[in-house]
Amino acid sequence: MEGYDEATYGDRFADVYDDWYGTITDTDACVAALAALADAAGGGPVLELGVGTGRLAVPLAQRGATVVGIDASQAMLDRLARNLAAAEPPVPDGAGVRGVLGDMAHPPLDSQRFGLAFVAYNTLFNLIGPGAQQRCFGAVAAALEPAGRFVVEVFVPDPEAGPGDAVAPRRVTADRVVLSVSRNDPSSQEVLGQYVDITEAGIKLRPWHIRWATPAQLDAMAAAAGLVVEQRWSDWEGTPAGPEAATHVTTYRRA
Repeated sequence: MEGYDEATYGDRFADVYDDWYGTITDTDACVAALAALADAAGGGPVLELGVGTGRLAVPLAQRGATVVGIDASQAMLDRLARNLAAAEPPVPDGAGVRGVLGDMAHPPLDSQRFGLAFVAYNTLFNLIGPGAQQRCFGAVAAALEPAGRFVVEVFVPDPEAGPGDAVAPRRVTADRVVLSVSRNDPSSQEVLGQYVDITEAGIKLRPWHIRWATPAQLDAMAAAAGLVVEQRWSDWEGTPAGPEAATHVTTYRRA
């Protein structure tokens, strides 16, 4: 998509992200699962790739975690800072979230090591450049403690989905209409999209662009980075992922 870069998604969605995506998954179950995985890995700081406005990082910090959150969008990090300051209950002393502006494929971690790293809700697929997802796996593997874990939550691509365009209403209210427009290209494993946000004040375009990967492709990236699958769920409650799963939550560890 011409004119689209690493920061575009966050910059265009930051003002509506909490409203539109605050309940996209069961946040309580997700945070509980991540906290348990962090404890099992020996504790220590947690790395979130694509931290956004802090939907997961802030409640993790409220539980006592120290989170480093990488995001390519300063607008998202600004929202994160506001959400952190307004958190109730407040984040306890010794915990917190440090937002870092950077690319998930080359996270600026300054040699810091983590017991848990995670990337939630399809955010890994926002890395669209050739080899970017592989570089992300490599960077995370290098930053994990020996007992560390890397958790990836993404959708399972539909093998029957062919090329084509789609237009559908996303939301309709008394003062706003949001249309979803997307184009799927299975040959490149890319989907381009726009949310056309129409209000009385005007029209705002909110573009997005993903490159999806199958579970097998992600496992191959992990293997190339020295990681192996430890477990694969279909949700944050720990339901094993079967062949019909629409989403997978996969935990990787060192081989």
